[in-house]
Amino acid sequence: MVSKIDHLGVLVDDIDHNRSLFERLGLAVGTVERVPSFGVEIAFIRVGESLIELVEPIDPDSGLAADLEAADQTAMLHHLAFRVDDLEGQLAELRRAGVALADEKPRQGAGDASVAFLERRAANGVRVELVERENDLTLS
Repeated sequence: MVSKIDHLGVLVDDIDHNRSLFERLGLAVGTVERVPSFGVEIAFIRVGESLIELVEPIDPDSGLAADLEAADQTAMLHHLAFRVDDLEGQLAELRRAGVALADEKPRQGAGDASVAFLERRAANGVRVELVERENDLTLS
């Protein structure tokens, strides 16, 4: 079951360059974390009970870098992430319902979370991520 919006993922060409606006708004940008399984570096920003996730592709030839290039932007809204209590159970339920999954099994995500993405067509073009975390993320 979905309990809340966990985060909004913002794809950026450079975390350091893109953090300044958020800091000018009085928001603290957390430490940059490398997530090799996704080929990205990530920094979280807490806004109330939700997060903004700045996602920078490490490989300039990756699909994420290509998304930015195709959009001809240095930053773009990339995905909407929902917090779930039981990610494997949620994936099984969606699979039974015929929902297209990009990830059949959970993967290790940033902030010590288990994550899985749905295919874009499952949400009419919106990229949706499901996130399971033991605790709310604390930023450092």
